[in-house]
Amino acid sequence: MTAKGYFHRVQAETPTRFWVNNPTLEQAKQALAEGAVGCTTNPSYVSKLFSSPEDYRVALRAIDLLIPYEANDSIVAAKVQAAMVARLSDVFLPLYEASKGGAGFVTIQGDPFEETIAQRIVSEGVENRRIGPNVVVKIPVTEPGIEAIRYFVDHDVPTMATEVMGLSQAVAICEAYRQASAASGKSPIFYVTHITGILDDHFKRVIEAGGIALSEEARKYAGLSIAKRQYALMKERGYPGILIGGGARKLEDFTELVGGDLSVTINWTGTADILLEKDGPVVSRIGANISDDLVAELKAKLPDYARACEPDGMAPAEFYDFGGVELFRTSFMKGWQQLLALIAERRRGA
Repeated sequence: MTAKGYFHRVQAETPTRFWVNNPTLEQAKQALAEGAVGCTTNPSYVSKLFSSPEDYRVALRAIDLLIPYEANDSIVAAKVQAAMVARLSDVFLPLYEASKGGAGFVTIQGDPFEETIAQRIVSEGVENRRIGPNVVVKIPVTEPGIEAIRYFVDHDVPTMATEVMGLSQAVAICEAYRQASAASGKSPIFYVTHITGILDDHFKRVIEAGGIALSEEARKYAGLSIAKRQYALMKERGYPGILIGGGARKLEDFTELVGGDLSVTINWTGTADILLEKDGPVVSRIGANISDDLVAELKAKLPDYARACEPDGMAPAEFYDFGGVELFRTSFMKGWQQLLALIAERRRGA
């Protein structure tokens, strides 16, 4: 391995930045040392810590401290999640302070069963912001989330728009932010995701269910091609916000975005650690995209690809039920239910 690790070199040679996704406390510290400038979590975060003995022990202690004083298990779950994210906030706080609020952010997203109500998204976000000054509120880009963004801009709250699979979602949330910013004069930190790997997972299940014949290159780069289009669109239209790639499922979900003025969040195990081990050259790939012929093939064979890759491909009312969004949200709900089940178990044994 060279003197400077891969992510440090990416940061030194390009405007691309590395974030770590859903880490254990130890992984967060390792990621920070290797050049991570931020940390993302989602509603399944605590359930993902169950396989880490030390983090699981801390989660159990938080649950056991809360259940004698709170009868509502959903509230306990939200407070446990906040407690676990607070540990990450502490890890990244020195970077946040040293950068004068330019880096060192940690994200949190509320109860996935409550995200159909704008006021619940807002109230959870307001509560979670109390964790620390470097905490960024994640909001889903659905109709309720688009309504909620206006509150957060008006109140100068940093946000990350999540569950973004299609260009129309990026357009809708960026336009809402821009309008709210123009009206309020506030311009808080704003990240706009593209959940590349989960979108690919959705395409894969459609391909398998329908027995669709599709070239290997089209399969591999479908989600990335839309992420790159989103990046170009945001730049062309001068939209507020920074693109952040997410939902990575392969190394290319990071390396193919290198060179862009953007961030990418990846898991430590299975992605970041492998990129560090490989220690490959830093190559700008943001400008390279699949051919028009492959785009045409994808549009012809996958209607959801066509919907996702056009700025007017979906109306806001369609965002919530779009296949990739539904798949992502279902994983959040499963993780949240696992946390609720653990809380119920601890309550019975108390």
